[in-house]
Amino acid sequence: MKIRDVDKVCIVDIAGKTVSQSDLIELKRLFKKEASKRRIGINLEKVLNIEHEFLNFLQESSFKQKLSLFNANNEVYLLLFVSKTDRYVNIYLNENDFYEDKHCIVYRRLKLLKSA
Repeated sequence: MKIRDVDKVCIVDIAGKTVSQSDLIELKRLFKKEASKRRIGINLEKVLNIEHEFLNFLQESSFKQKLSLFNANNEVYLLLFVSKTDRYVNIYLNENDFYEDKHCIVYRRLKLLKSA
């Protein structure tokens, strides 16, 4: 895992194919230290699979500050969508969109209601 400080954002590059326990511990430390100071983005470019512990971390951290994810592959996007992670995490297509805070991917869940 590599941490880059760029202006008012902190970018975390996950190096492995999954978010390991050691990565998760480092993310928790970083979040406690930097959450109120900067926006934190997690680069999932090399990640092929995410596990329940990582999703729990994202949900728990959203009470203090919304984290951002970007550069995820299609399978990870699908898993994020199915687990409804977009409710408590900002998802961007790439690093530039995260840095500029533009073009956040929003999933809309529409429900059909019966008329009375």
